Amino acid sequence: MENVDLESENWSELHFGGIAGESEARRGVITEGGTVAPMDSTVLICGTNGDGNDALYKAVMALSRSIAGRTDLRSLLSGVAESLRRIVAFDHVGLILHDPNGNAMQGYILNEPCNPVITSLRLRVDQDPAGWVWLNQQPLVVSPLQSETRWPEFVRRARDFGISTLMLVPLTTGDHRLGAFGFSSVAPLDPSPAVIGFLERVASEFAVAVESFLAKQEAVRERDRLRTLFDITDALVSKLDRDELFSAISGQLSKVIRHDCALLTLCNEKGGLDVYALHSTIPQLLEPLKEPFNPVGMPAEEVLTSGKPVVACEADIDRYPNPNFRRFLALGFKSVCSVPLMARNRIIGTLALNRITDDPWTSEDVEFLVQVASQIAITVSNSLAFRELGDIKDRLATEKLYLEDEIRLDQNIGNMVGEGPAFQGVVRGIQTVAPTDANVLITGETGTGKELVARAIHELSGRSKGSFVKVNCAAIPASLLESELFGHEKGSFTGAVAQKIGRFEVAHHGTLFLDEIGEMPLELQPKLLRAIQDQEFERVGGNRTIRTNARLVAATNRDLKAMVEEGKFRADLYYRLHVFPLVVPPLRERREDIPLLSRYFVQKHAQRMSRNIESIPTSVLDALTNYDWPGNIRELQNVLERSVILTKGSALEVAMHELMGKAAPVTCRGGSRAEPQNAERARILKALEEARGQVGGPDGAAARLGLKRTTFQSRMRKLNISRQFC
Repeated sequence: MENVDLESENWSELHFGGIAGESEARRGVITEGGTVAPMDSTVLICGTNGDGNDALYKAVMALSRSIAGRTDLRSLLSGVAESLRRIVAFDHVGLILHDPNGNAMQGYILNEPCNPVITSLRLRVDQDPAGWVWLNQQPLVVSPLQSETRWPEFVRRARDFGISTLMLVPLTTGDHRLGAFGFSSVAPLDPSPAVIGFLERVASEFAVAVESFLAKQEAVRERDRLRTLFDITDALVSKLDRDELFSAISGQLSKVIRHDCALLTLCNEKGGLDVYALHSTIPQLLEPLKEPFNPVGMPAEEVLTSGKPVVACEADIDRYPNPNFRRFLALGFKSVCSVPLMARNRIIGTLALNRITDDPWTSEDVEFLVQVASQIAITVSNSLAFRELGDIKDRLATEKLYLEDEIRLDQNIGNMVGEGPAFQGVVRGIQTVAPTDANVLITGETGTGKELVARAIHELSGRSKGSFVKVNCAAIPASLLESELFGHEKGSFTGAVAQKIGRFEVAHHGTLFLDEIGEMPLELQPKLLRAIQDQEFERVGGNRTIRTNARLVAATNRDLKAMVEEGKFRADLYYRLHVFPLVVPPLRERREDIPLLSRYFVQKHAQRMSRNIESIPTSVLDALTNYDWPGNIRELQNVLERSVILTKGSALEVAMHELMGKAAPVTCRGGSRAEPQNAERARILKALEEARGQVGGPDGAAARLGLKRTTFQSRMRKLNISRQFC
């Protein structure tokens, strides 16, 4: 009899089971079209020294002996195959179990008579003849298999191996339906009722052993889960380093739930998720997942909203529009199981296991992961609380110094610093337009802080909880700018290997900031006009209209009105953008803000570089104030950063020739120990007089000399100066 090669790649997709058939299968052969033909008597029954019944009886007894004490699936199948071979000639014997996870039939095939590699195979119930046997609890004989039309997927997989006959019987113990059991043959067979009855008798004996095996398997799984929970608990109470802790947790979890990457995230104040811990056995998967991300349009959003586990896979790509989900799939992941971290009746984050295989997530996997997450959540919550207490302790130790050192301007917004009339005019404009949804056009020279103005408008608006999405029209090639703004569909152009969501969609319910709008190509401007005017657009290569609700703020250092007259910018787009213009003045028009800006930048860079710079000499402030700053605030910041790097002492040192046009640097160390005390005393008295005796604050004497308030007071005591002299 011809042997079928079970080691071939195609055979690994074939198993023996099925879904359809007729109740008359006990008495005949199911043929093409579903008709039942009577069986003839040419059955391979090998009775020896007695009649067929004696052979059947001996075979059943041999079956009981052969499977007794066998505790694994391979030996169980080998034992039943040994007994079945006494009565029926076959090429393969199969055990097919119903898997409620995915409603599939999971088959295990043993090649006979050559032995024996068990091949694990899987088909849906509605694609598998064993499914019908399991559902109807009746035997099924299909011969010839090649002409069968009711299970095309099964027949397609079996066709290359010349399988002629398939016979299956239910595998049941009491009311417990386990699946189906049977054999196949390359040679045509016409099994008689005696053979069918024998196979049913074999199946009834075999079912008991299989049920015992499954029960033992479940007991082993439960034992492993309990042991894993214990080991995770032990790790939680013994390891303090979070990376070491999460690595241990992931390692323990992999014993019972197979995964390739584990991710622990925590909610942040902005509504996003920070990656708290990450572990993977594949190092290249770690780096792309380390950054915080917005959960909107991700499985994590469902977890955080519902408080329930979520399983997502490749087929859900349209269900989760966030670009991060597509990036996740692009890394090679096929599925994710994400569960909430619940601590003190609130969700603090998520625990997610990722797979690069198509293995299904069972309900037992999800339930166990929820149990693990509840343990982790308590530990993480306690760790965060402990860390917060430590931070509070550190802050209290230095709170006085920070409060005295901080520049406080009640009229400032975010990182915007200033107090002069030009600055206050911009602030009033921001406060006026921010609560509305009007389009804003911000103009001004390069380096004046137009992006800061745009961010302030967003933060003071009703959209502050949404995204602030920035697009620099000058930094993106013209050929890619349309895709960046509106997104594209898969295959819309060379290199478009996946669908991409544009910035307009990401900015939904938020603010879209178009910087350098004057650099936008003329041919793209009509599509931008429609998106602004109608709040709708189509992706590149797509035909579906997408609606969005994004506020537009644009900025430019060019004269758009002149560009309109020259035909380089569309007039209709210009007037649509020019609803509320805001002009940011150059730094030379707000010289009174230069000392405040200088102090702010020096403190910022000194703190970052761990430099102790206590003062800015008056001569330096005068030079900074008198310079015209063609590069505006950006140039000022760069000069001060370079000066902080070069400063050796506690007083800021600036290469004055850069500001005064001299060839050699002049280092000014005003207020240093080398300065005569009478000159320093005179400067302090003059500053106190100008400030009307006020020491601290933005208008105080300390600020006028570029000193910290504590430093200024120390020098007053040293020089025996009191406010009564003012």
